[in-house]
Amino acid sequence: MKSTYKPIAVISGDVINSTKLTSEQFDQLLTRIKDIQTWISKGNKSNVHSIERGDEFQTVVHDIENALRYTIIYRVAIKALGKLFDSRISFAIAPNADLRESVSESMGAAFVLSGRGLKNLKSERLLFNSEPVELSENFKLLFKYLDKQLTELTSRQCEVLLPMLKTNEGLSITELSKKLNIADATASKSLKASGWSLINELNGRFIHHVQGLKHA
Repeated sequence: MKSTYKPIAVISGDVINSTKLTSEQFDQLLTRIKDIQTWISKGNKSNVHSIERGDEFQTVVHDIENALRYTIIYRVAIKALGKLFDSRISFAIAPNADLRESVSESMGAAFVLSGRGLKNLKSERLLFNSEPVELSENFKLLFKYLDKQLTELTSRQCEVLLPMLKTNEGLSITELSKKLNIADATASKSLKASGWSLINELNGRFIHHVQGLKHA
């Protein structure tokens, strides 16, 4: 067991209507979740993950300023698989965690807030909680709009949005279209429809507020 007094983020999610997926679709889903988790660990080797029953996942995030971006990537990458795929995700930031070898056995406020939030999700598919509570209150309304935007995305829009989310410095339209092997006009139109500019701006605002917690 390792105790940390610094704030961590915990992302908890489950896949909507996973029992309706075929065996092949479920394999696609599982591969996608594992790919996301591998990518998140490349960003910070201390980040760890779990997958329970194939349709529930959890990630412990030490680079907490990236917690929102990782959460959106989970949601978008799963939705990119097709219209049958979506997830509900609750994430939380809080200090004082007891980290164990198994993520599912770890404890602390961030785990409690994230897990409780996931259980309480009803019509929403995205929720954020924090200690201090003022942080999550500041973003409550903004995240409601973000949730609506992400829920309405098509799989094509998610495919276009995903490389932008994975690249901190961003991609030009030409770079994006080459990466996806689509026309510049198609990339530009899909990116605009996805709400990328506002999502990027919201993520920047989140980073600004969260970075202060690391030095508090």
